[in-house]
Amino acid sequence: MLEISNVVQTFRTGFWMKNVTVLHDVSFTIPDRSVFGFLGANGAGKTTLIALMVGLRQPTSGTVKLKGIDCYDPKAKAKVGYLPERPYFHDHLTGENLLKYFGALSGMSSRQIEARTVQVLKQVGMSHARKLELKKYSKGMLQRIGIAQAILHEPEFLVLDEPMSGLDPVGRKEIRELITQLAHDGHTVFFSSHVIPDVEAICDRVALIQKGKLLACGSIHDLLAQGAQGSGDVEVGFQGVSLEVAQKLTAFKSVRVIPEGIRAVHAGQQGLEATLSHLIQNQAKILWVQPIRPSLEDVFK
Repeated sequence: MLEISNVVQTFRTGFWMKNVTVLHDVSFTIPDRSVFGFLGANGAGKTTLIALMVGLRQPTSGTVKLKGIDCYDPKAKAKVGYLPERPYFHDHLTGENLLKYFGALSGMSSRQIEARTVQVLKQVGMSHARKLELKKYSKGMLQRIGIAQAILHEPEFLVLDEPMSGLDPVGRKEIRELITQLAHDGHTVFFSSHVIPDVEAICDRVALIQKGKLLACGSIHDLLAQGAQGSGDVEVGFQGVSLEVAQKLTAFKSVRVIPEGIRAVHAGQQGLEATLSHLIQNQAKILWVQPIRPSLEDVFK
């Protein structure tokens, strides 16, 4: 769907207008009909790259192409739906009028806008609020109507920049489910975030950027396997013995008290059976034993 090749982006800044490089030779591809995650800390260069992808800027060098077309070409822009990190919507408009406005900007006819408005409002779960002014929308509702305007013209490529910013847990869950459904319906979704669990939950592939440089790119499975190298630690929960007894077991890397009893991290799986037998002999009740799942955070280290 999208190919980013050797992209460098520089800006002139400061009193002396010195060149500052924000993106350093970034290259990766985004497969068709996938949910692609883009992870990085604030200031890592995520929003700058997104501006190149949606055609708001041209790279200093390198190329950003959507299905072989430069992203600043109007033909490529017509294939893109975009929800920026901080969208501004005129809050006196109703949800329905907002979609009419963006539909007209996209070159859709009145008949097309009317038909698609009904469809996308249903798709994002906002049919009940089509006549409600945006000033009365919650944060989650604004995110949903923002996604609705992004998919109104049936784009092939959907770019969502921090779509879960400021949402409560229920709102985050709803937006995750919506993104998954959009991919199922045939959209390719580019999902930028700095919240690792959100990306792990819904993305097929992910790129990690740090200080403008591509740190890693690949499937979630492969990157988690990379983060798991050299690990294999096991979490053990138990009760019925004192903290002092647990701390004497040198196989535990860490031990702490929790409401249920004690949570300990066993260094690898070697010797785990002997450790558990020792706890049971000391009248401990084993609550759980589970491998510690790797996280994309481990790839950043």
